[in-house]
Amino acid sequence: MIESVEIDDRIEKCERILEADPQSQIFAALADAFRKKGDVQKAYEICMQGLRIHPDYASARIVMAKIHLVKGNYEAAWGELEKAIANGGRTRAIDMLEAEILIRRGRKHEANLIIRNLLATDPDDENVKNLISLMEDETIVGGKSDEDMTSLVALKPEKDRGRDLTLTNAINMLKVMPRVLGILAVGPDGLVLDGRFEGAIHKEEFAALSKGIFDAIKVASEKLHFGTGREVLIETQSSKIWLFAAHKYLLVVHARDDVSLGALRLKIHDLFSDVVI
Repeated sequence: MIESVEIDDRIEKCERILEADPQSQIFAALADAFRKKGDVQKAYEICMQGLRIHPDYASARIVMAKIHLVKGNYEAAWGELEKAIANGGRTRAIDMLEAEILIRRGRKHEANLIIRNLLATDPDDENVKNLISLMEDETIVGGKSDEDMTSLVALKPEKDRGRDLTLTNAINMLKVMPRVLGILAVGPDGLVLDGRFEGAIHKEEFAALSKGIFDAIKVASEKLHFGTGREVLIETQSSKIWLFAAHKYLLVVHARDDVSLGALRLKIHDLFSDVVI
């Protein structure tokens, strides 16, 4: 009852603001309030109208993704999520929403990778626990296949299940870190072995260029008797590119300029120290 009153109060305030300024971005909060109230169609209409004026407003795209989730339009929800990421980057809330959409679409293994990362950063997060419960419920409804059971087992703490990461899994887990835009594993020949990238960057060209830069710096470092280089950090105005020599491949990490380098280094070491190809 209290929650219902709070939602009604929020709707009233948002409508008052929007009436005074039809260009206001408050439409997203208003649409979300109607969604929480259960009036999904009203929420959809408000959000759609607002997005015509503010098509790049990431928060509104997230609200629209949640609306589509309620309506069971999982493909549409996924499309809105991708637009939200493109316009506003990744956040923990987006990671949780992505995991839920993946579960609903039956892609539990991919959802599991995201949930594991969320658990690693905050094991007491009730929202993450709800995702795990949803994973279990969806598994029971659909029947417990071997893949589903493997996915649920993987949610156990690392110390209880052993290290069994593949290169693909490690890349997927690193990709869901906040502000990470893309990861490539590049072979000795400069070709992409595996990777995930956002935006219009051509992976093959980026891989070849990164390998060329790393090799040139490595040779120069050895000529100057600085030893064999194992890491190269390139900082641009809007992003950072980190190159790591890992086993028989070069790991290329592209991130936003405000990424936490310390957290990124720890995660890379944790994920890729045991991955061998």
